[in-house]
Amino acid sequence: MKAFARSSLTLVLAIAALALPAGASAAPASTAFTIAGNEYAFTSTVGSFAGAGLGNKGDRALWNTSVQHDPLGSVPTHITGGSFQMATFSPTGHTDSVTGTFMNGGTITTLDPGLNCTNQRFQVTGALQDVSTNTTSGGSGTFSAVLTHYRISLFGHCVIYNARIAGMVSFTY
Repeated sequence: MKAFARSSLTLVLAIAALALPAGASAAPASTAFTIAGNEYAFTSTVGSFAGAGLGNKGDRALWNTSVQHDPLGSVPTHITGGSFQMATFSPTGHTDSVTGTFMNGGTITTLDPGLNCTNQRFQVTGALQDVSTNTTSGGSGTFSAVLTHYRISLFGHCVIYNARIAGMVSFTY
């Protein structure tokens, strides 16, 4: 329940941040962000995540992404589309937003298959296109993060009880 509450709060904060009006007339100062968050929705071919980030020049961020992909475990597992949104907050009080879409062809690579119902880990690597801010458009970006499925054996079934993602996103505006 604690993980669900944390995931729900992260999602609400990310959505609220994306609705904020723009403050500054320039793109975010940071071009790279460390990010971490939780998966809040999934199907066999789509994962949706939200979380927080910290930019290389001090910007703070709330982000949300939906990654479309081949079924996990297929070899290879390709990213087939999706979207990325981020609200940024500079140390000087300026806000901005960054959006982009995932290009086809990124990969999701199994790092740890989670034998005997242990945690599974996946490397998610994708390219972003059509990256835009409040004042720029036509940029590009990269997304690279490790997705961990936290699992437990419950009544003879292996159950994922939380999914966390952490890594980097960078942009060229």
